[in-house]
Amino acid sequence: MRLRTDLQAMRGFAALIVVLQHASPTLLHAGYLGVDIFFVISGFVITNLIARDMDAGTFRLRDFYFRRAKRLLPAAYATFAATTVASLFFLDMREWHDFGAQLLGAVTYTANFVLLGQTGYFAGEAALKPLLHVWSLSVEEQFYLLLPASLIVTPRKAWLPVMLAVVAASVAFYLVQMQVRPDAAFYLLPTRAWQLGLGVVAALVARMQPVQIIARLLFWPALAALLLVPSAPLGLSAQAAAVAVCLAATVVVLRAHPGADAAAPVRGLARVGDFSYSLYLVHWPIFAFLHNVYAGDPTLGEPSVLVLASATAGAIVGGWLLYRLVELPTRRANFTYSHRVAAGTLLTSLVLAAAPTAISAGISTQGSKGPSDFAWLRRDNLGFGKDCEFYQSFSPIPSCRNAARPDVMVWGDSYAMQLVHAILADRPDLHVLQATKSSCGPYAALAQYPDDFPRAYALNCLSFNRSVVDYLRKTPSVHTLVLSSAYYAYIDPSRHLIDNSNGVPTDRKPTPQIALDRLRETIETARSLGKRVVVVAPVPSTGFDFTHCVERKARGRTWFGRRMDCRIPREAYEANMKPTLDLLAQLEREAKVSVVRFDDALCDESHCATEMQGVMLYRDDGHLSYEGSRLVGRRMHLANKLLAEAR
Repeated sequence: MRLRTDLQAMRGFAALIVVLQHASPTLLHAGYLGVDIFFVISGFVITNLIARDMDAGTFRLRDFYFRRAKRLLPAAYATFAATTVASLFFLDMREWHDFGAQLLGAVTYTANFVLLGQTGYFAGEAALKPLLHVWSLSVEEQFYLLLPASLIVTPRKAWLPVMLAVVAASVAFYLVQMQVRPDAAFYLLPTRAWQLGLGVVAALVARMQPVQIIARLLFWPALAALLLVPSAPLGLSAQAAAVAVCLAATVVVLRAHPGADAAAPVRGLARVGDFSYSLYLVHWPIFAFLHNVYAGDPTLGEPSVLVLASATAGAIVGGWLLYRLVELPTRRANFTYSHRVAAGTLLTSLVLAAAPTAISAGISTQGSKGPSDFAWLRRDNLGFGKDCEFYQSFSPIPSCRNAARPDVMVWGDSYAMQLVHAILADRPDLHVLQATKSSCGPYAALAQYPDDFPRAYALNCLSFNRSVVDYLRKTPSVHTLVLSSAYYAYIDPSRHLIDNSNGVPTDRKPTPQIALDRLRETIETARSLGKRVVVVAPVPSTGFDFTHCVERKARGRTWFGRRMDCRIPREAYEANMKPTLDLLAQLEREAKVSVVRFDDALCDESHCATEMQGVMLYRDDGHLSYEGSRLVGRRMHLANKLLAEAR
């Protein structure tokens, strides 16, 4: 198949909008849709190549996979090796441990599964993962592992109807999963296959005259959509934007506009398209390492425009060099499949995959759970354990309590989880029960969810909290109820509320008054059941994760000898959390309930501590670590304070 300038230009455009999105999310509205465009183009090109060889009777699966490996692996492995070396200098321990799994996933083209497993409320920040971007390469190769074999066993006349059925099933599954579990819809092949499948369908129908007529009619609107949907805020949902840009890309691919070669902008983008694969490989590790640098030093603030522009330029230059020095020479090299080549590739893969583990064995106390293992110190603080991350209903299971007849229930989200060990560190004799669900505050009739959570999550939260109230109603042994949450999520205007106070789940816009009313009603309900109630405020936070700073300071990993102050400025904390603190102050007055804050234990007049007595107090930007919660609990006599303040 001849090299089409318009396809190369589309590749260049897709790569550039992805890079610009990653350089600064405010530059483009949805530059990440460049990956969707890549999928459509890739499906079209690969299907043409497979069909050509099958028609000629020369197609062999071994040759197909060898050509894919020769095309992809040299540049990828060079990037992975360089990223591994750089990660030693830029990543903290938890990020380094996550990187080992990412690298194994990248080498085996299962990175989408690995990265899906690293998502979630307590997962490490996505911006700090150097191989985050390889999920799309994994999806693509999984598709091409299945496509040739499927075409071989399917009669030629059935190719189109079968592929149309695959596209229809995949897009339906995608739309459903976006409402149920958006992270899985983002990462997995079944919900991405329709994008690659559109390219396959385009290859199968490209020569049909009616299709060409339609493509000519829709070309200019499709081209406009291809340019505008990723860059302009058109008010489309994520699902609608993905469908629109993929359909637009399909039309442009089908049209093969004859004037493309003559247009200077198209030729310019085609030049970028030539090294778009190498650019895609190189760009994200550069931005991820930049984010890691800024994550470790609170005095740096946000990267400046100059820094981001330099990183972008570096990515483009690095991508071009990788293309010229590695990708292009190996693609043109005159060698074919042999057992020696296969064995060398396998050995290289094994060495790359094992590198982080081997390096860790030499430089860290991996698995020791000792004081120098910062990945262990920053582990998820789930209270009694992961079993206490309930889903749709609460049950007083033995693993989430320390006595058969509990006296105290800790109810709320992850901010309640962190209190369990703080309470027991002060009073190990206290009988405690944990009723918690992440992102689900202790509201009997109110739930919240952000844009990237499905509405079903909030409905599950409502169901969970109803079951907590039902349990309290029939359990007289629980005399004290400790409520804790981030609270701000319920007044954040960017989020969504579901209000069930009238028995009918109703969508509402967040306001402080709604959050106040529903929390006060929850307290009144608990008191009507004979429970005493106390509310616990979140720990001091500015939204910056100071754990990176504490770790780097402890390990002597400062940049250019900078003096690192890892304390939280009290003024910044109070400004950041003012809406939440105002809400809790009003609740304290109106509901006649005590609100316990950590300020006296952690803060002086100017700063709040993030480490104390050699203990890292936090595990992220707003949660106490296990060791931190125990130290703080003892320091402020938390259990006795809660019991004394409950009313």
